[in-house]
Amino acid sequence: MNYEIYRLIHFIGLFTLMFAFGSLFTGEKSTKAAAIGHGIGLLLILFGGFGMQAKMKDAYTVAYGSAFPTWLILKVVIWVVFGGAMVLAKRRIVKGAAAWVLIIALGAASAYLAFNKPALGNQPAAAQAE
Repeated sequence: MNYEIYRLIHFIGLFTLMFAFGSLFTGEKSTKAAAIGHGIGLLLILFGGFGMQAKMKDAYTVAYGSAFPTWLILKVVIWVVFGGAMVLAKRRIVKGAAAWVLIIALGAASAYLAFNKPALGNQPAAAQAE
């Protein structure tokens, strides 16, 4: 598959995940459909993200000195936090405005990392000198 297909899968997963969180945080009780949507969304995000990484690993190695630059590792950490947020939502540990702010902040941080791809200190010496 090409990069654009992986990107589309990644975005479909993102929309599915956000929809699942929306139905969890607005419903009075957690639904099985929201939990299924959460899992499917996370799976699609992971599949699409690592597919894109596989297509770009040579370019990342040249630009950042590693096939897994720091910004990409941070996106994986955000993915893990999104996975754990389901437990917080189902047990009503985080609810209301705090839940919305948490999910939106995680999504915004992930989008920032994806669009800007900051070097975050692990660029090769040749690229830092420029």
